[in-house]
Amino acid sequence: MQNKISTLNIGNKLGDVSLGIPIIVFMFILNWFFDITPYQRFEGMPLMLAPYICSIGVILALISRKLSDNRLWKVGIIFNIILIIAPFLYWYLGTLIFGI
Repeated sequence: MQNKISTLNIGNKLGDVSLGIPIIVFMFILNWFFDITPYQRFEGMPLMLAPYICSIGVILALISRKLSDNRLWKVGIIFNIILIIAPFLYWYLGTLIFGI
């Protein structure tokens, strides 16, 4: 019984981490895009690294699904996939619309 409870707790924690990853990456992207802080040290790096970091979030969400069936893994996968696709849309639509 204790083993099952600890497995569910690990699954919930992995779901939390898989949901926290896209939130943190999204905050870095917003900081880069809107110049929220005056010092932009990373330039466009948050946008470049978003697909790689969010891929790790998808893997963690899938592991969370295996360990405990909750809603955190579903929301985590949705947010991570949106952030995997978003930079490519930004690059391609920027090229098509603005011709940069």
